[in-house]
Amino acid sequence: MGEMPPHADLGITHGLCPKCAGEEPDLLSGDEYAHAVALRDLFQSLFAAGRRNDFSAAGPLVDDAIAAHCRPVDILIGMIAPMLYEIGNAWERGTLTVEGEHEFTAFAERVIDLVEARMRLAWSQPTHPSGDGCYFLMNAPGNIHVVGIRILGLWLQNQGWRTRHVDDRTVLEALAEPSLAGEPKTLLVSIALPEQCDAVAALVERVQALPAPSRPNIVLGGYAVKTGRVLPIPGVRLAKDISALGLD
Repeated sequence: MGEMPPHADLGITHGLCPKCAGEEPDLLSGDEYAHAVALRDLFQSLFAAGRRNDFSAAGPLVDDAIAAHCRPVDILIGMIAPMLYEIGNAWERGTLTVEGEHEFTAFAERVIDLVEARMRLAWSQPTHPSGDGCYFLMNAPGNIHVVGIRILGLWLQNQGWRTRHVDDRTVLEALAEPSLAGEPKTLLVSIALPEQCDAVAALVERVQALPAPSRPNIVLGGYAVKTGRVLPIPGVRLAKDISALGLD
C-alpha cells in the first residue's frame, strides 16, 4: 500500500483494496476481531497497572492473557516491550520523571519474572542443538537497563536457541572458549543512548580483533538504534526491531 515512515505514527490508518473488501464485507464481526479487542484491553490494563506501580494486578492480567491464547513469549514481545518503548518516549519528552521511569522498569522486571516462570513450564529441550550456533547477549557499556536484553534472551530461548548473557568484562573470554571454536556465534548488543556509541565502537574493535574461529557476527539494537540515533559501524548490523534477526 506504499507505506512510508514514520511507521510509529499511530495516526496512520490502513485499509483493504476494493477486491478484498468485497470478499469480506464485515471485518468487525468475527471472532478474530473480538480476540484482538480483548488482548488490546488486557494490554491497556497491564500498562495502567505499571503506571500506578500496582504489581498485585499483574498476575491475574498475565493469566488472563494466557487464557486468551496469548503465548507467554508474546506477552513479552507484544505487550511488555512496547510498554517500555512508550515509557522511554515519555521520559525523553519530559512527561515522565526519572523516578517514574525507574518504577515502571522495576514493575516490568517483576512481570517478566511471572512470564518466565510460565514459559519454563512449557519448555522442552532446545530445538537448535550444539553446533547450530549460540547467541551472546550484552548491554552496551554504560547501559544499565537490563529488561530489553532479558526479553530478547527469553524470546531466543523460546525459539530453541542457546543463549549466554555476558558483559564488557567477560565477552572476549566467552567468545574464545575452545568448546565453541568454529561454531557460528552472534553477539547482540543493546544500546540505550547515543552517548554510548563510542564505548560500543571500542567494544566492536576488540571483538573484531579476535581470531577468526572466535569472531562473531555483531548485531546492535536497542532504543538508540530504534530511534535512528546510531551511525553505521563497519562490520556491525543495526537491528531496529526483533524481526531484523530473521528468526521469527
